[in-house]
Formats: sequence, C-alpha cells, structure tokens
Amino acid sequence: MTNSDISYLDGGPAVPAEVADLGEALVRAAERADATEESIRFIGADGTEEGRTYQRLLDDAARMLAGLRAAGVRPGETVVLQVADDPELLTAFWACVLGGFVPMPVNAGATAEQRADAPGLLRRVWNGYGAPRVVTGAGQEPAPEVTADPRWADAWLGSTRDLLAHAPDRLWHRAGLDDPVVRLLTSGSTGVPKAVVLTHRNVLSRTAATVRTNGLSDRTRTFNWMPMDHVGGLVMFHVRDVYLGCHQVHARFEWVLGDPLRWLGAMDRYRSDTTWAPNFAFGLINDQADRCEGQSWDLSCVRYIMNGGEAVRSGVVRRFMEVLAPFGLPSDAMFPGWGMSETSAGVADCEFSAVNAGDERYVPVGRPQPGTALRVVDERNELVPPGVTGRLQVSGATVTSGYYLNDEQNRQSFTSDGWFKSGDLAYVQNGILTVTGRADDVIQLDGVTYHGHEIEARVEELDCVVPSYTVACAVTARDGETEELAVFFHPREGVDASEAEYLVRDRVTEAFGVEHPHVVLVTKEDVPKTGIGKLRRAQLREQFETARGVVRVGAAGPRS
Repeated sequence: MTNSDISYLDGGPAVPAEVADLGEALVRAAERADATEESIRFIGADGTEEGRTYQRLLDDAARMLAGLRAAGVRPGETVVLQVADDPELLTAFWACVLGGFVPMPVNAGATAEQRADAPGLLRRVWNGYGAPRVVTGAGQEPAPEVTADPRWADAWLGSTRDLLAHAPDRLWHRAGLDDPVVRLLTSGSTGVPKAVVLTHRNVLSRTAATVRTNGLSDRTRTFNWMPMDHVGGLVMFHVRDVYLGCHQVHARFEWVLGDPLRWLGAMDRYRSDTTWAPNFAFGLINDQADRCEGQSWDLSCVRYIMNGGEAVRSGVVRRFMEVLAPFGLPSDAMFPGWGMSETSAGVADCEFSAVNAGDERYVPVGRPQPGTALRVVDERNELVPPGVTGRLQVSGATVTSGYYLNDEQNRQSFTSDGWFKSGDLAYVQNGILTVTGRADDVIQLDGVTYHGHEIEARVEELDCVVPSYTVACAVTARDGETEELAVFFHPREGVDASEAEYLVRDRVTEAFGVEHPHVVLVTKEDVPKTGIGKLRRAQLREQFETARGVVRVGAAGPRS
C-alpha cells in the first residue's frame, strides 16, 4: 500500500534553520541590514506611519531587556504583554526572546469593542495563569479588580515606555531549540483562553520550511494587517520576515477595515509582493469592486497571497482575482492554505489556479511543508480511504507539544501515538488535502450534513446582504431535543427588512432544501468575531437560545 492509497501526507524532514535560536535571527538581521535603511514600516489606526531599522528594533529590545532584568525577571518566566502600540509590542516580544523570558501577548483591542473588553481579558488571563509578570502599553489601564489585587504590585513590570528608558543590555540568553519561545492565546473563548506553547524549534522549523517552499528571500517585501498578538501576524509574517531580513509593512487592523482598498493601495505604494488574510477580507474587496475601477494601482509585483485562517470560498477568490486582474494581479498569486496556532501558523498551501477546477463546494489547500505530516482518520483514529471525509490530525517539528498549564486539554487534544487533533474535517484526494470545515461548524438536519460557512457564502451572494456579518448555525428547538437552522445577517442600508428576510430564506431553501429556517436581522455589533475577524458562531447561538428561553434536554437551566 502506498501513501496515495491512504489519507496520509508527509512533507518530509524539517528544513534545518540557519540560526541557533530565534534571538539570533534578530541579531543577524541587524548585522546584515544597512543601519540607515528602513526595513519595518508601521501604519497606525489613523493612517500615520513610522519606520524602523532592524538595528533600532534590536537596540530598543536591548533597552527593554535591561528593564525586565532590573525588575528581577528570570529565564523561563512568563511575561504577559498587553500593548496596543505595535512597534512597542514587537520590541517587548524581542526583549523577552533575547532574555530567555516567554512572552504571552494579549489582545489590546483592534476595534472599539475589543478595546472595551481588553481590561477584562487581561484580568482573566492574569488570574487564570497564576498572576504572572505583566507589561502594559503606555496609558493602558488594567481592570480595577486587577490593580486592587495585592499580587499586582509585584507582577506589573511597568509600561513599555518605562522599560525603554534603560541603557541597553546586550548579554543575550542562549536558548535551546526545545525551550519555549512564545505562548499564544487562542481566540473564541469568553473564559480563560488556552495558551499554545511554541518552542524555538517549532517556529524555526515552520519558518525555514515556508522560506524554501515558497521561494522567499531577503528581497521579499511583505504586507500584514492582522493583529500582532495572532500567530499569523506575529509568527507567520513578522518573525519569518526578521529571519529573512526582508522589508515588512504592518498596518493596524482597524485602518484597513475602515477602507479595505487601503490594503491594496499600500501594497502598491510599498511594492509588497507577499500578504495574507482570512477569506472574509477578500470578500470586503469584492464588495468595493465599483470603487476599484477608478484606482491606478500596479499590483504586478504581487506573487504570493496566503488565504487562510477560515474556510476558503471559491467564488470569493474567483471574484477577487477578476476584480484585480486589470491592475496586473497575476492569475497565479492566490494560495489557499491551512494552519493554526498549534502548528506555528500555516503549514500547507497550494496555488489556487492549479486546483480550482475541482469540487466547487470546497477548495484544496495542498500538501504539507517539510517538517509536518497530516492524516485524516475516523473515530477510531484509523486512516480513512482517499476522498472520504474524516478528522484532520497533524504531527511534526512545527507542532506544539501542548497547552500551557492545561493537562486536561492536552489529554483531549493528542492521540496516544502523539498526533494533534486539529478539530477540522478534511479529505485527501490525489495526494492533496482539502479541509471542509470545523467539526463544530457542522450542521446536521434531517440526516443531511452542511457546514455553516457554505450556507453563509450562498447568502452573501445576495445584493441585500453586507458580507462578513452572516452566521449560519444549528440552534436548539423549543422542545430542547431537535435542532433547527438559524441564519443571522446584516442587511445593507436602505434595504427593506421584510424583503431581505424573504430573499435570505428563499436562497437557503432553494440552495440547500432547508424549509423554514430562522432568519434573524442583526447589527454589525451583534456579530461576535475574533481578533482577526473570524466569526464566533457558538457565542451567537448561545445568545439566540438564551433569548428564546431554550433549555436543552438534560441541562440544568438556560444556556448563558
């Protein structure tokens, strides 16, 4: 039996990294780059810009390192970082890396709602992980319950501005490859988020693999607008780009959301050839197609657009490529991919144009990169035949060893033979992986299986619906036993609400055969999202069921 006969894909041996640890990557970038040449550009929420050289990033990190050591932080200690200013957040991150401390970035808020939630999130993280050391941004006030805690005085190390006031400390810590380098919080939780432990080996293996696979170099020019506390912004882009020593631009999430065309205009201005975003972002561009017609961008420099972080929608990708083709966007620039915080970011991708002639329902995401293996199994952890959908599992040098201080979750997340359970459903066909969706995104009605994201995609084809604010999920019926379909959507301004409801209900019934779905109008603020704009379907389901007074059979009371 060959690998083509089973649902198993092996990317081969890990690519050896060119540096001994992550700190050495920053030191190398500073030494190689022209001390006067700006390599990092930051675009703020208000559009203001500032630049950095790799040498300045290293110097500032050395200043913060001195401040952290003066406060008594020791190698191996966790340092929580809640810093809204991206340049200072990255400086604090590298100060921790150079000192052998383990940074744990906490979202400081990319939107008004997230900023309002930020003090509460810090409180949950700080209490949940045993009152670790904390660095905050200048002017950021933790929740009163935190500052009133007697432990806070010893835990708080000061603001980033305070720490930058020290003289540089250039005695770097030499880390081992299996030492932790960062603890990344997972999104989607209203309690204490799980913290993914990534080691120097994890991050460097993933970085070296993508550099080789995608032909990246110090001449690469990148653009990222996802938050820097997320694995995509921090590891997949910034850390990789430091490893390369290439030019990188980071824009604030809310700056691009304010006008999605700014993303393309900035890439043209900085001649960026590499970028990424979840699929919803490409839909935002499609929605502005009429405004694109008056632009004068030159996007011929773009060679690699990673589409990952949520389900990839074929129709959205096709339309995006059509809209931007007149501006020189190459037809082979889009790369659907798969990865997660637990795999140190994306570990599989492939060119869209090479695979889009297949199943329109799902988009293939390619083969694993070196250092990563993937398999699709059934409920007994046995490999399923090719083309059969099962549970996606992953192993290799890029994969986390587990969650920080969470033995129970680790027991649930790994198989007895050491494979990580991704929580995704997928199949392998002709040696190519296709992810169909999250296991918890499955909707089963009358024996038929759907995914929420495919229902959402069809609804958002309607002109009356604003893209990226549609949620389709199963909800418990009033009897507490059966499930029904609910579709939440945000209508465009000026649209008749009753007419929009009718069109959405008719589209769902016509496309999927689901009779009498719940169709609910919502505001944009009603739709909960993660830091990178992914929908929190479970949270909206709970709110809907609570509002209806639904009590599930066997439950103690209403869901909250």
